[in-house]
Formats: sequence, structure tokens, C-alpha cells
Amino acid sequence: MGDRTMRIWKALPVAVAAGMVMIGPTTAQARPSGEIVGPVLKQHSSITKMRKTLRGREKKGQSLTGAEYYALAFSCGYEEPKGPSKIMNFLSQSKCTDQIAEYYVQAGMHGTPEGFLAAGKAIGTGDKAYMYGQAAYQLAGNDSELRSDALEFLSEIRDGVSSPAQANQQATALAASLVSNRRYASSSSAAPDSVVAAGAKPKLTWLDFKNPKRCEWGPLAFRPFVNSVRATGKNGAWRAYPTRIPGISKPAGIRIIRNERVQNEPFEYDFEGRWNGLNVVGLRQGSMQGYPFKYSGTAIRFSDPVSVVVRRLASLGFPVKPDGSLYLVEKPRRERYSGPDGSGVATVVDTLATWVVRRGKETYFFCDQNDEWQ
Repeated sequence: MGDRTMRIWKALPVAVAAGMVMIGPTTAQARPSGEIVGPVLKQHSSITKMRKTLRGREKKGQSLTGAEYYALAFSCGYEEPKGPSKIMNFLSQSKCTDQIAEYYVQAGMHGTPEGFLAAGKAIGTGDKAYMYGQAAYQLAGNDSELRSDALEFLSEIRDGVSSPAQANQQATALAASLVSNRRYASSSSAAPDSVVAAGAKPKLTWLDFKNPKRCEWGPLAFRPFVNSVRATGKNGAWRAYPTRIPGISKPAGIRIIRNERVQNEPFEYDFEGRWNGLNVVGLRQGSMQGYPFKYSGTAIRFSDPVSVVVRRLASLGFPVKPDGSLYLVEKPRRERYSGPDGSGVATVVDTLATWVVRRGKETYFFCDQNDEWQ
């Protein structure tokens, strides 16, 4: 990290507001890096020339926008493919790799909150990285995706932070100063301790899918369902048994849902964690009214709204509709069979279904595949 970045860190929070230029407030919008860098790059013929121009302006003390600082940080980490000319290779080398985090910080300071998150990731770990991640969270405005990305990052690095509370206080001071100086319209109203707690939820790495496009749950992901709910011997009523969730010390609470109009009583597991940037509150085994799998619907439960869940699932390769409504594909095929009672040809219907639906305060993501012999 460059000396200037270190000075920015040491000066917080007292001198954050001292050198601010008054500009109009901005509202955070979740954007991939390409959407921030792209418009800036269009003004130049190459990334190398963009870097040279922006660095020249910055060295002369000329003002850069948040997007330009972000593009400068991006370009400092870029190296053009080497050619036959050693001179040209030398001239095209980046001379600012040690300033990447600094430029990302400046992007955040100039109204591009994604810059703070990128700065945290560039630093990698420790209190400084955590502080910038918190700043990104608090300045994300109404952008739930940026908030989710920031929380995911905070969850990943929290174990390496010596003083989360202090880093959080510095992030809060930074956010307040930027709002006060009209760099941002507002900062998060969430209490710092609640942000820390949200970021500290365990990552559910075991909750994996062998093939998201086919809704093939991984063996570890499906393990909590095995033998946790069984029928009793007397009247066949279901009984729940304590079950362990990987990475969570206490057994998960299990509830049998007895008042839903489905053919089998569903049951739900209650626990909390982070999964691909989303907030998990549990699992569900058993269908729900409106879902085509009458017996064995399998779902992950989230506290996030449908729109956030759908966008993240789509980015992970799951076949979901933009509004979360029922996605259903049924493909019949002919299969030969043989057995003690004879042989023949039967029709097998390959059914794939996903559904993202809000029920109460939770969002359910059903994801199932099944072959039905007819």
C-alpha cells in the first residue's frame, strides 16, 4: 500500500472532512466493475493510455471523479500482453501497482461506494480492510446488492480483525463525514453492532449444488434432511429429531408444519448463515401450495427479498425467472426396462422446477429435479 493510503488511514476520523470538495449527493447503485470503468475507458484508446492520462491529471492536482479514480485503480492492476519490443513492453508496464488500494479509496471518497469495497479486497485482510468494507456497507444507500457483497466480504475476513468495534467506529465516522460534505445522500441507519453481527454469520460452504442448472443438491447439502424427521411406529405421525448443521455449534431447531394443505407435512430447519452473499435462515423439506412437487419440495430459506435472491441465483447459474415465479420444464423420454415381471418400454418425464416465493418474512427458493416413470 502506498504512503498516501497509509496517511488516509492514520488520519481517520479527524481529518476526513478537512480536504473535501463540495459536490452534489449521489445515490449508490450496484454495478459490476466493467460498468464503472467502461464509460471512462471509452474516452481513451486503450487501458494503458487511460492509466497514463489519469495518472498525469492526478499528479498535476486536477480533480478526478469517483468513476475515474476507480478506473485508475483498475488500470494500475492491468498489464498489456508482452510483444517483441522490450522497449514497448517496459513503457507499457504499470508503475502504480502499489497505489491500487489508494485509488480505490479515493473512488469511494468521491462518491463511488464500490471503491471502498474494492479497496478492502485489495488490502485483503485486517482492520483496514474491514473498515473499508464497513464503509461500503454504510454508504450503499438503498442498494441491497452492494450491501450483500460488503457483508459477504466482512464475513470472510472477520476472524483476522483485531478490533472490529474500532474499525466499525472509524467506518461510521468516515461515512458521516462524507454525508456531511454531500459526497453521499445518506449513510446506513443500522447500528454498528448489528452490522458486525450480520457480517459474522458463518459461511455455509457445505450448502453446495453439484449442478445448479439441474438443481442437483450436493451430498453435504442434503445430509441435514437424512433421519432428522421420521414416522413413529404407532400411527405414522412425524417426529422431529435434533440435527447438526456443519459449522454451527448448537443443533438446528426443527418445526413440523402441520397446517399447510399439502399431501405430506413439511418440516423446516432454523439456523442462520451466509451463502453466496445471501442471508440464510434455514432449510425446508416438503412442498408448498402452488409448487408442482407434491411430496418432496426442497428449499433454502432466506431473509432477503425475492428480487435480491433471484438476481444472485441467476448469477450462480440457477434457472430462475426474473420475478421468481414458477419455472417448470417437463421433458418426456422413452426408457427400456426389464425385471422379474417382464420387460418393455415406459415413458419417463424429466421434471425440473424452481420457485422463489415470499411467505411472511422469509423468501423460499425451491429447487428440484425428478424422473417420474409413467
